[in-house]
Amino acid sequence: MTETESKWSERVREWRGGGLSAPEYAQGRGFEASTLRWWASRLDRGILPASQPKPKPQVRMARVVRDPNPTVDSLTVRVGAARVEVRAGFDHGLLRELVAALGGER
Repeated sequence: MTETESKWSERVREWRGGGLSAPEYAQGRGFEASTLRWWASRLDRGILPASQPKPKPQVRMARVVRDPNPTVDSLTVRVGAARVEVRAGFDHGLLRELVAALGGER
């Protein structure tokens, strides 16, 4: 995000959080209400300047596979080629670190 977009993003956030109309918020701030509304619309739609292509969102998925033996209280988590068996009472923090290390977390 450019410096200009950051500035307008902050103005739009403040305007929307303050309960004022666009003309009330813009009054005495050195810009027009129409400009504020234009930036709000532009930011809502995620439009970036032509010089900056819009980044593609990264989607990460983990495949959860049920153990074919339902009497065993565990599940298998696949991250890429790795398979991790998780049993009841596992350490949540350790699993989170493991998945991150295997590249399954942003």
